[in-house]
Amino acid sequence: MDKAIINSFIKTYLIGPMEKVKADDSGRGWRDKLRPVLESLYDKDGNPVYVFDPTREEQNKVGMDTKIFHKKLLGWIASGNNDQVADGTKLIWYGKTHLVKGETDNEAKLVHIMGDVDYVLQSNFLIARMEEGDQPCGTYFEAGIALEHKIPIYVLQTMARNKYPVSFVGAVFATGGGFFPDGGEELIKYLEEKYSLKVKK
Repeated sequence: MDKAIINSFIKTYLIGPMEKVKADDSGRGWRDKLRPVLESLYDKDGNPVYVFDPTREEQNKVGMDTKIFHKKLLGWIASGNNDQVADGTKLIWYGKTHLVKGETDNEAKLVHIMGDVDYVLQSNFLIARMEEGDQPCGTYFEAGIALEHKIPIYVLQTMARNKYPVSFVGAVFATGGGFFPDGGEELIKYLEEKYSLKVKK
């Protein structure tokens, strides 16, 4: 993905567990509902919000459906194939860069497919959601990257605040983020005001 194309856009990354989720939907359900709402918002220059959705983007990195890839990772772990575990994990976090042949034999274009680290660093803010019974892991790594780079984390709250790890709650507030009711309406209103966004008419 050419970073120059999206640098002037407001960008957000939807973080939350995908591998082991109570809803058994690979994390797609809430993202599929929220993404179109976010994409309907435009900034003062007429640019839409750009949404990094790992349930849609991950297949570009790993070359297969997310559920199938996670099963492969589990198989490699069980068989002690640590090199494949490492390679697969690097694809998720760092993406991949490759050459695409140009119009003539001696032309090529360098293409970078972004990874989860890129999604965090390129975002103006993150939106997080997890339910009681989910098993997040990468979500906490992403929150740590956001904390390091002062990228706000906004949480769609699905459970009592004390059900979240204290360090995660601390990271949310330390980034300038906060917690919002799970439906998302209050978060959308907040984003419209904070980032001067409007629904295009």
